[in-house]
Amino acid sequence: MTPPWGVMGSVHLRNLVTRIGGVGCLLDLDWVVEIRDEIAELLDFRHAEPNHGIIAAFNFRQTWIPAIDPALFLGLDSDVAFKNKTALILKGFEGNWALMVDQMLGIPPGERIAPCEMPPLLRTATRGFYSRLGLFHGEPMVVLEPELFYGPSVACA
Repeated sequence: MTPPWGVMGSVHLRNLVTRIGGVGCLLDLDWVVEIRDEIAELLDFRHAEPNHGIIAAFNFRQTWIPAIDPALFLGLDSDVAFKNKTALILKGFEGNWALMVDQMLGIPPGERIAPCEMPPLLRTATRGFYSRLGLFHGEPMVVLEPELFYGPSVACA
């Protein structure tokens, strides 16, 4: 699958702004199928595979799909209970999957988000789960690259 954001280093014009463990994140809307909140009844924790970052199965349109918690990959602590998170249903290589976020902040106009240079020291500390930042209202935000969180070659660090 070709990354929907196009040229590496650019920030796509249609981004969803979220928070995960207190960190601001940007996600290209081209990945998003649907946004779901009030998810407590849609989760089945018996199908977790923590070594792959799958913390539950998520019932989406009568189909069970993997629910991924990016906080595990990014080494972030969240004070939001999993059942109170928002599920972003994303397109994937093997079908839809759910990326769990703590908070939705909205979809700002594209010109309000600017590319932000990744400091060299931070490049070595990301563990490969993100490679770009965007600047929104003066705050550096992680540009989420969904294929780095779920797929055949991903294993939770």
